[in-house]
Amino acid sequence: MNKTQKIESMMEVVRILAGLVIAYAIALAILFAISEDPIYIVQQFILGPFSSPRRIGTVINLAIPFTICGLSMCFMYAVNKFNLVGEGIFMLSACMVTWVSLLLGPGLPSVVMLPIMFIVAILTGIVVSFIPAIMDRKFNANVVVVSLMLNSVIQSLATWILRYQVRDSSISYLGSREIPESIQLPKILGSFRVQSGLIVAIICVIVVAILFYKTAFGWKMRLVGANPRFATAVGLSSISISFIAQLAGGAFAGIAGATEMMCNYTRFQWTVTTQHGFDGLLVAVLAKKNPVLVPIGALFLAYIRIGADVVNTSGDIPTEFVTVIQGIIILLVAAESFLSGTKNKLIFKAAEKEEKEKEAKAA
Repeated sequence: MNKTQKIESMMEVVRILAGLVIAYAIALAILFAISEDPIYIVQQFILGPFSSPRRIGTVINLAIPFTICGLSMCFMYAVNKFNLVGEGIFMLSACMVTWVSLLLGPGLPSVVMLPIMFIVAILTGIVVSFIPAIMDRKFNANVVVVSLMLNSVIQSLATWILRYQVRDSSISYLGSREIPESIQLPKILGSFRVQSGLIVAIICVIVVAILFYKTAFGWKMRLVGANPRFATAVGLSSISISFIAQLAGGAFAGIAGATEMMCNYTRFQWTVTTQHGFDGLLVAVLAKKNPVLVPIGALFLAYIRIGADVVNTSGDIPTEFVTVIQGIIILLVAAESFLSGTKNKLIFKAAEKEEKEKEAKAA
């Protein structure tokens, strides 16, 4: 790695951290401006998520679906195909896991049921993400528009399955029959009560990081995203690589939905999407499509969300203010020109110094 590349990598990290710090500072300023007891509220916002083992566990639990959905969006982001169908996949994969597990019944052991459930989730993600991907490939349809419209269709489909295929008529609310205990994943880490989906998330991060940086497909995918014309010029099929990347992203969105269902619920009862798919996009933006950094972005977003919940329950601040903070984060992190002047100055100085050193050696 030459000096220019080192400066670019360093400034990218600095840019992300600066964006997060500025957004966090704005959040504190907003709390001071709108709260009747700003000092207490700011204290709760900063320290509330760490005030008990249970809350720390809640932050980690919320970061788990954020992480896996963020990994899903890293595939889309890497090839510059913002297929947003992960939002619908998250809901439908949980629904399909419920349906298939009820069809198989409680007789099979966990060692058999769990792999089947994850296979169902992966297939659900692949099949659903195939639709906007093929529409983009064959008909040049706008993948963002198609995926957003498809999310509405998926929500209706999952609700239909809930109402007419898996509904438990013995309860007073809309919910499925209880899923078998063999697929209900236990809590871990004692009083923190962290869901065992943490293990699934860690495995997913390792797998995606290896795929991105240690395989030929990962190199091709990143090359297509960085410069599709050059990728085509060197003989790569940009269309095919983008297509496969979208299917891979859909598969991980399916894993996220299945993990959430088996860790936190005994019945499927979602009638609207959870927004976790869109949260995954925010995490991927924070991580700059680097799967190694996705857990950090997920933990930060979860921390902000839980902090907002704490000040909402203990003070006079609506939880909606976190939406403002998320918007600021996206603007600062996604804006390529943010701190670009500083980066260019450092690169120029490094190049100038290197040129002087070459002249000195030549003399």
